[in-house]
Amino acid sequence: MFNWILSLITGNYNQKEIDKLLPIVHKTNIISAEYDALSDDQIKAKTQEFKDRLANRETLDAILPEAFATVKQACKRMVGQEVEVKGTILTRDMVPYDVQLLGGMILHKGTIAEMKT
Repeated sequence: MFNWILSLITGNYNQKEIDKLLPIVHKTNIISAEYDALSDDQIKAKTQEFKDRLANRETLDAILPEAFATVKQACKRMVGQEVEVKGTILTRDMVPYDVQLLGGMILHKGTIAEMKT
């Protein structure tokens, strides 16, 4: 009962944390859309770019939206491709949803994310 009253006054901690990350999810989606114009080789080159930026003391948090956008773009480009997994041929059909980006960002922060399905 006390926790319920306290959450009414102070708000839900989990929702506050999610609300802090939503602008990063939005930025990631904007960057991913911009990456539509890049070639496959330019997308692949992002890995080395990120390594170089980290070597120059840029933080993981600073490159996070671009890194997640690169992964989202790579997933998008793989849709329809067939891959073999443990002897079974599967067709790739997944692009990360916003809630999955959010879950990855929460894990990046070192906290635990429970995703209800």
